[in-house]
Amino acid sequence: MLTTFHKVLLGLILIVIVAYFLQSRANTPQACANIEGLWDASEQVCKTPTEKVIFQSLSKPHPVSILSPEDQSLIVLDKVELVDKTIYFRGQNTKLLKAGNLSTVNNEGNKREIVYMNMSHFQLLTTNTKQLTYFAVPFIVNNEKNDAYSYAGLFSYDFNSHQAKHLDSLLLGEHVRETEISPVKEDQLTFTFKSYGSEQVLTDYPNKSNTLVVKLIGLDSNSDEKAMFSKL
Repeated sequence: MLTTFHKVLLGLILIVIVAYFLQSRANTPQACANIEGLWDASEQVCKTPTEKVIFQSLSKPHPVSILSPEDQSLIVLDKVELVDKTIYFRGQNTKLLKAGNLSTVNNEGNKREIVYMNMSHFQLLTTNTKQLTYFAVPFIVNNEKNDAYSYAGLFSYDFNSHQAKHLDSLLLGEHVRETEISPVKEDQLTFTFKSYGSEQVLTDYPNKSNTLVVKLIGLDSNSDEKAMFSKL
């Protein structure tokens, strides 16, 4: 007759066997593809894509912050929004709100500054999976006059702290549409977008095609102190 100790031991052994069986079944190329993972044939394991790791981290537990073009204060993007099939991280400049009269802020929209980061156009720049990696993403700053200024943003992501850091920005223009990012070379990136032509009014849809090519400088996996954009 089994003692209590042996029953517990047998139960633990069964749990380990079942867990191993389930893990083995999940760790297959097909199962990995089903969860949109990356199958590492050399290690025979399913890995989460770096883009997904960063998105999951920044979308809730570790929100990213933007350096405000207005006053260089940090704007925490702690909201996630889906607008016309586009995913945005959103945040508001609370420093400007506190500095102004709250009744004026509410009634007239004075001192308002809202940032939208377009995560649907997220571009990973390095393949690092330890220490630091880098990514580029466009973001929009909407002010009290309803002006919408678009920027190209450069960020680092620390796999140890799970934090992203805003490193640099380049202004793309006002009321920009259809911003796309594409790598040119290992150290170059192209931003394409539509802006308003000289004969257009704001009720029109922007029809002027633009291209901004930037050089990526200092994308070091050990330190992001020298990382920046440089226009070409």
